[in-house]
Amino acid sequence: MPDAALRRDRLDRCVRLLLVHQDSIAAALDADYGSRSRRVTQLAEIYGSVATLRHARANLARWMQPRRQPLELALALTGARAEIRYEPKGVVGIASPWNFPVNLSFAPLAGALAAGNSAIVKVSEHTPRTATLLARLVEKHFATEELSFVCGGPAFGAAFAQLPWDHLLFTGGTETGRAVMAAAAGNLTPVTLELGGKSPVIVGKGADLTLAADRILAGKIMNAGQICLAPDYLLIEKERLPALLDGFRRSASRFTTGFATAPDFGAIINEGQRDRLHALLADAGASGGTILPLTGEADARACATAGRLPPTLVIDPGPQARILREEIFGPLLLILTRPSLAEMLAVVRSRPTPLALYYFGRDRREQEAVLTQIPSGGVTINDIILHAGIEDLPLGGVGASGMGAYHGHRGFLEFSHQRALFRQGYIDIGRILRPPYGPWFDRALRWRLRG
Repeated sequence: MPDAALRRDRLDRCVRLLLVHQDSIAAALDADYGSRSRRVTQLAEIYGSVATLRHARANLARWMQPRRQPLELALALTGARAEIRYEPKGVVGIASPWNFPVNLSFAPLAGALAAGNSAIVKVSEHTPRTATLLARLVEKHFATEELSFVCGGPAFGAAFAQLPWDHLLFTGGTETGRAVMAAAAGNLTPVTLELGGKSPVIVGKGADLTLAADRILAGKIMNAGQICLAPDYLLIEKERLPALLDGFRRSASRFTTGFATAPDFGAIINEGQRDRLHALLADAGASGGTILPLTGEADARACATAGRLPPTLVIDPGPQARILREEIFGPLLLILTRPSLAEMLAVVRSRPTPLALYYFGRDRREQEAVLTQIPSGGVTINDIILHAGIEDLPLGGVGASGMGAYHGHRGFLEFSHQRALFRQGYIDIGRILRPPYGPWFDRALRWRLRG
């Protein structure tokens, strides 16, 4: 059971590793992607991880303190006391995905290490250079029994999930999440599943459409939309759509050199993902949807050569289009026009519970209607993704988008065993509960069962 000093030291070593080697990490990610924005890496991978680790370190002493639990008066008068102690679960397995392999390894590690656990992190095989670099760096900074990073393909991942972990966290797709949970069930391993889903954006009547377009497009441009919290589809009244499209065009026009060479717009991770996204576009167009790239033809061709896909709007495809059902995970934004907020809410409710929910508008009644009628893992109103960056808010899904949560104190609790402790008092009031039972027992039970 590591003391606070050792836990702080482990968190500090993670921070030093990331800060000292941030250039090498950015270069490895750039090589794995073929083109990955250095600024995105610095913001989302390095800063995002360091902020989480530092937050855990700053609050560790308070989190570790046992929590006194009040007792009813009769027990308290006997001198009895109760408390909850927070103890490490043991060895935590963390399986991180390819879209943010650094942040989605070290952010959950902040909670796991703060709680006193050791951990083994499996990094995705789709970012092999980053995985190899992290494994080598962690080996230099940590003893094997403290922390290790490993990498492997699907067979390795399946074996990883079947190990008898004291806790297992998986970040990835919903279908793989089901397989991970089934594998963990053999050992009764508790799991945290951070899954995806089609996160909706609802544009209300009072929304500033220019500002909304700018913020929504930012969520699609960051990491080329390869973010589990990225807006997947948007719902808006048809008569307001032209103004929103103008906003998207103005936002895209700021990339004056085009998306093929823009340093802050990266590549799709690999050919398989590019082919999948192109197939979604082709299928949506064939179903009758309007395909609206936010760039010119020459830039679109240059993007294809550079392994990129420009941000593209897909408007009102036919009901059989694959893009209506499959998570996009790329720089495509599905737009569905509906005549009223009630019909927009009905569309979202007909689908599996999303990881994130976004609403744009100033009407408080509309906001409450959205919040009370649509469950989701988290919510941001009048912006995109930002709830995930608040350390004191839990990050997690619900239903098809996952279970459990981490970040901040919630992460510490997720990876801690909350051990109940009761200290009996000096007056033996409990003797009336021991047989043979007498009249005092009968009176006490009648009093407890009174209406």
